[in-house]
Amino acid sequence: MTQNLGLKLERCLYMQKKKLLAKVTIFLFPIFMLTNCNPGWSIAGYEINPSDTTRNAVHIEIIAHDSTQHWYADKVSHGDNWCFLHGQWENIKVQ
Repeated sequence: MTQNLGLKLERCLYMQKKKLLAKVTIFLFPIFMLTNCNPGWSIAGYEINPSDTTRNAVHIEIIAHDSTQHWYADKVSHGDNWCFLHGQWENIKVQ
């Protein structure tokens, strides 16, 4: 008998948690939808455009003399460097 009472109590608590989660979700969903209507990136109210940086968040972007764009990891060194844009090793001569 006490096992059945324990199971009923567990089911009751489980249902109350589900109801609370549904209420919180219904309450927060419109708030997130209304506050997320600003297109683009912004940090502390400052909008960030692609023209604001010459380096993307992950790779160093290099434009060669023939206007070909290349993406390299943290630093570019003399010799072979992996180009993430082209997916191949490229020989770089640092001048």
